[in-house]
Amino acid sequence: MSDTTIYDTTAPSEGSLALAHQRLILLKQAGVFVNITGDVNNLALNPSPITVQREVYGTKGRTSTEIIGYNYAPSFNVEMVRDPVTKQFVAAQAWAKDLVNAAFSEGAENKREFQLFTDALDENMPVLEGTFSVAYSEANTGYADKGVVTFTLANDGVVEQIPSPLAGTGAPVLESATPAGQTVGDLIKVRGYKLSGMVSATIDGQTVLKRIPIDDYTVALLIPATVAGAAPIVITNAVGPSNSLPYTAA
Repeated sequence: MSDTTIYDTTAPSEGSLALAHQRLILLKQAGVFVNITGDVNNLALNPSPITVQREVYGTKGRTSTEIIGYNYAPSFNVEMVRDPVTKQFVAAQAWAKDLVNAAFSEGAENKREFQLFTDALDENMPVLEGTFSVAYSEANTGYADKGVVTFTLANDGVVEQIPSPLAGTGAPVLESATPAGQTVGDLIKVRGYKLSGMVSATIDGQTVLKRIPIDDYTVALLIPATVAGAAPIVITNAVGPSNSLPYTAA
């Protein structure tokens, strides 16, 4: 199951118009990728295919287009907010000031490294990482008291798909056990994630001798002797033990 910490801790800062839910953009600052999504609105990846012409095999003179990669031009809006005391942009938006400076620079100073998450909750969705040039323009919000800017990025070279930083440790994650109230010798169905690599299981601390893997999300366990009442379930794979799932046996 995905580690959603990076999403759960994303919160709008004082200047956010709306939270960019379920999509993340990280900017590399001082060697570390920093989550800037709390201030980002209308984030769009805007991919465009890179194609080459090829001849259709067996059909002379007929051509076809093959996609060999993608260019990306992510764009997003940021409301810039000033500190009423210092009159500077708020410290939380230091990254935005950095992007403005990058947009008005040339060469290497115009480029920054980003990670783009197509989905902030699912580790199986693509995460892209690459170097992008930065462009800046002022956005029209329709409100006289809001200063909003639009950043548009353009990839500089190859944008690679990387293993998702959302991935958990690899240990099982348990979500449910049914039916409730079973007793010694009964089978119960346990559902969760990363269960197909199960190497052992316990119910109320007692080793389960009969374990039936069904798929990566489901296993069946036979309740061991003397188990009764509160009987937490733990399943272990090669990485380590799962969370302790509460269960009550008859």
